[in-house]
Amino acid sequence: MLDQDALHQRGKALEDEYFHRVDQKLAEELRRKLHRDEDRQRLAAATGFTDEQLLDQLLDAGFDTPSMASLALVPLVFVAWADGSVTPQERQKVLSEALHRGIMNQPDASKLVEGWLAHRPPQSLWKLWGEYAEAVRDSIAPTLADLLGNAIMRASTDVAEASSAGFGQGKISRAERDVLNDIAKAVQ
Repeated sequence: MLDQDALHQRGKALEDEYFHRVDQKLAEELRRKLHRDEDRQRLAAATGFTDEQLLDQLLDAGFDTPSMASLALVPLVFVAWADGSVTPQERQKVLSEALHRGIMNQPDASKLVEGWLAHRPPQSLWKLWGEYAEAVRDSIAPTLADLLGNAIMRASTDVAEASSAGFGQGKISRAERDVLNDIAKAVQ
């Protein structure tokens, strides 16, 4: 009978431990979900976007409210990488645009831009930017969308022309032209 009591107590202790771990895991999942929901709400408030899928994609890609400004420079970065590497002149043009937009004053955003210029960003970032551009275009007045699209095209073209300045003004490579065409389609 003593052995049965010990066995029963041991079984009860194991059961209690199991349910304690399950409760801890559920509580942690709930905390993560609540944190994610708060992050999504902050990003939605900052961007004006209501598409939860887009907001989740932005969060999954590492964007938050402070770093969102850097997303505007993605087209410039992809133009800079079009020929396989970023020249010092292209880098300077992108950083100049970042400075002009106040992005260099935001540590999280400037760190992203610096990283993109140092290491080619993944194609998934380009796709995400396309979705972002579409959401922005759909959420603002057409006149403002045109102005914004023109500003993006002008800045992207400046990056494409940056490294060709010594070889003849306005020389843009075929690869850069292809990226510029993709940008034009995205902002129209």
